[in-house]
Amino acid sequence: MDATYINPFVQGAQRIFAAICNESPALGNVSAKPDAYLPVTISVGFFGDFEGEVVFNMEAETGCHIASQMMMGMPVASLDEMAKSALCELGNMICGNVVTIFSGKGITVNINPPSIGANAPPEGCKFASIPLALGGGYVFQMGLAVKA
Repeated sequence: MDATYINPFVQGAQRIFAAICNESPALGNVSAKPDAYLPVTISVGFFGDFEGEVVFNMEAETGCHIASQMMMGMPVASLDEMAKSALCELGNMICGNVVTIFSGKGITVNINPPSIGANAPPEGCKFASIPLALGGGYVFQMGLAVKA
């Protein structure tokens, strides 16, 4: 997949993690194969000059860690409705940032509201698996499916 699509998602996620979670995620090895879905999955569809879906995948412990960071360090022991809502909002903020990055390049993209669980990506998509390493050994996985 072209870096034109991947880089805004990496930049958007890194900016939001820095601003909201006080994390500086490091980019791992990007690959072209779809990931297996992990226990916590947030999906956001996008459309406009190109269409597709981004799926944010993580282990439950990673989801609890991120939700705790978003809630000013309040301990999150399980992925209750509040924690799931926080993770959906994180996905929404990342994608909002991505839309802004694309807009600055003259590319129009809109997003659907985030949802828990994975949807089937549009037919004929190219895939990219984009891992971001967080502090404490946690990994936040972005699965990007783009139909250009």
